[in-house]
Amino acid sequence: MTVKKYNNGFTVIVDTNNTIRSVTAGIMVGTGSSFETPTDNGISHFIEHMQFKGTNTRTSAQIVGAFDRAGAAYNAFTGKEYTCFYFKSIDEKVEHCFDLLSDLFLHAEYAEDELDRERKVIIEEINMSKDEPDGVCYDVLYKTAFSGSLGMEILGPKSNVERFTKKDILAYKAENYLPSNTVVAFVGNITEADAVALVEKYMRDLVNAPYKAPRILQPQKFNAAYGEYIHDYEQSEISVAFPALTFADERSSTLSALDCILGSGMSSRLFQRLREKMGLVYSVYSAPWFGRTNGMFAVNANVNVVNVEKSVSAIKAEIDSILKNGVTEEETEKAKMQLKVTSLFSKETPMNYMLALLRWRVMANLQYDIDELIARIESITSKDINALAHEVLSGQPAFAYAGKAPACRIDEVYNNSELTKR
Repeated sequence: MTVKKYNNGFTVIVDTNNTIRSVTAGIMVGTGSSFETPTDNGISHFIEHMQFKGTNTRTSAQIVGAFDRAGAAYNAFTGKEYTCFYFKSIDEKVEHCFDLLSDLFLHAEYAEDELDRERKVIIEEINMSKDEPDGVCYDVLYKTAFSGSLGMEILGPKSNVERFTKKDILAYKAENYLPSNTVVAFVGNITEADAVALVEKYMRDLVNAPYKAPRILQPQKFNAAYGEYIHDYEQSEISVAFPALTFADERSSTLSALDCILGSGMSSRLFQRLREKMGLVYSVYSAPWFGRTNGMFAVNANVNVVNVEKSVSAIKAEIDSILKNGVTEEETEKAKMQLKVTSLFSKETPMNYMLALLRWRVMANLQYDIDELIARIESITSKDINALAHEVLSGQPAFAYAGKAPACRIDEVYNNSELTKR
């Protein structure tokens, strides 16, 4: 793997693999909803959509048509702290596809008719997002846990989407779409020299731009509070979340091991208790989220409203069991193997590997090194996991609920406080 960093901070990563005939390439910018204000919330996602809607040399139809004629897979996505545009093509079409990707990234026109058309599409996406309790609960959880920009929804409110203009887009891009905040990665059958040549040919505007420091995201206070969205869903979603580790914390692998033991996979404690033994849920899992300045460790369950109280109590009992009795050596070794296998499988999947290269560089300015990661995983002990479990799970959590009104609030059930019947 090679990394080329230009004087203005623009970075190119190349990992050559000449045993395959494909190339996966992506452009990631270190901005997302966490860098927005209430006034422009949703604009990162709006821009992601608009980048595909025509440039000064190609229409929207010509862009997607050219990708499709090359047989490429292509798309984009927006997160809380980064936005990514990518494609995967056969090696003989990589220049053709990178020309397209660079063009839509650098030269989008934001024509008025396209803006009006796409805002309708995004409003439909917002409407659809309210149809699934798990997605709604995710948004409620972050809004509850974080009062600042981390709590804002990625899609933003309809009122913002309805009024975004080209001027708004250009102003936001001028502040965030900077060379120092942008990373390009190639994985597959392409040499370093060829990859760099493509970047310098098709992204020369970014290569030659002056340096401007990227914005810094500030840590945000975690709120141990309760939030809910009452709606007549068939199933309900519950979340119990604790403040946890940031992306760059060296103990992130240890937290992932705890995740494997507590709630990731069919042999995890939560799955075995709530689904296999008690038959309360179809889906229950834990999940760490690692941000630049904040982190969170959440337990989530999809459950019928009549089983909400029992499910929350069972989650609390399993967390208490880990805090009281710890994890076993057998569980630790199993979790370590799961993490090793997942990491190695990811290395063998070009898209996943490319995204890991981009995320590590954008989020922490670090090089993703699979050998170093495996060594870190292998060094984890049950003592490490137990210590981190006490650090993370002993605090007061935030709670989120989406679904039909439960008999009692889930935070009251979890905390064994006096229940308020609805």
